[in-house]
Amino acid sequence: MTDRFGDESPSRAWLAALHLRKQIAATATAIAETEDWVADTLDYLARVRPHDADRLHARAAHARLFAARERAQAAVYRSHPDIIPADGKAIP
Repeated sequence: MTDRFGDESPSRAWLAALHLRKQIAATATAIAETEDWVADTLDYLARVRPHDADRLHARAAHARLFAARERAQAAVYRSHPDIIPADGKAIP
């Protein structure tokens, strides 16, 4: 059994990995932007639906927390583009 990059040169595999890191970072950023939009929408709904305000604000806070986590992940993938952890875990 050969690995996925068995027929490719190490430099081609490395370039593919770098490209994937950039794509992951861009995706995480897009998710964060979407979650911010969701949070803003939930805050707006909380203003126009005072009877649901507590629940809607709580969900907005959760969406903002998720957005912050996604931005942190994007930063990890952007901060060390030439380092791919062997264990697949994010670099602190």
